[in-house]
Amino acid sequence: MQIDPQAKFGTRECPGCAVEVPANENRCPICGYAFPGRGPLQRNLAWIVALLLALLLIPLLLALR
Repeated sequence: MQIDPQAKFGTRECPGCAVEVPANENRCPICGYAFPGRGPLQRNLAWIVALLLALLLIPLLLALR
């Protein structure tokens, strides 16, 4: 999947200098603040939650049989 370079992105405020920075930028062009990226835990959080729910619900469903 390619990102359209002409697409309009939202903005976010730089906590370093309070300038509005395009949301697709990883660094503030004014002060150089580096916006934190998503770590592996945040990327896989949905799978982790689903696995934990499955581990909790399977014994409950087997007990109801």
